[in-house]
Amino acid sequence: MPEFNSTQMAAALAGAKVLSAEQGGKLRRFFSRIVFPAGGAISDTVYFGRLPRGARIVRNSVVVSCAAGTASSVLDIGTRLTAPPNTVIDADGIAVGIDIAAAGQKLPTGAAIGAFLLNGADDQNPTAEVDVYGTVRVAAPASAQALAVEFYYTTD
Repeated sequence: MPEFNSTQMAAALAGAKVLSAEQGGKLRRFFSRIVFPAGGAISDTVYFGRLPRGARIVRNSVVVSCAAGTASSVLDIGTRLTAPPNTVIDADGIAVGIDIAAAGQKLPTGAAIGAFLLNGADDQNPTAEVDVYGTVRVAAPASAQALAVEFYYTTD
């Protein structure tokens, strides 16, 4: 039976360097919290933080924790380039339609996992720093609703 090489092993066997974010990198925690101000609206965005160049998000590590909010309110989490003009890479690439109406801890699964992390998609940003941001959809967030986003990523 034939044996096939992963992308990383093909690079290593060809003498190329395997990025530390792909093998043997240090695990880091991304954490960001917001208490929504009064007057929030549908399509408002939240700038959660920044990932360094070369960061690779650890699959199945995304957690959104929130207090009870407005009925039907959901949150997409994605990435955009840090450098102006802050071009959107994928507006829901990390998580899609996370229910922030009900209080609790949400772990995106199935269709809620963004394409950036799903089905072997490229979950690494090798060329530039990126901002992690959220977009409120369907219903405005509740005033004073607390929400936190966390996940793990590797770099060096």
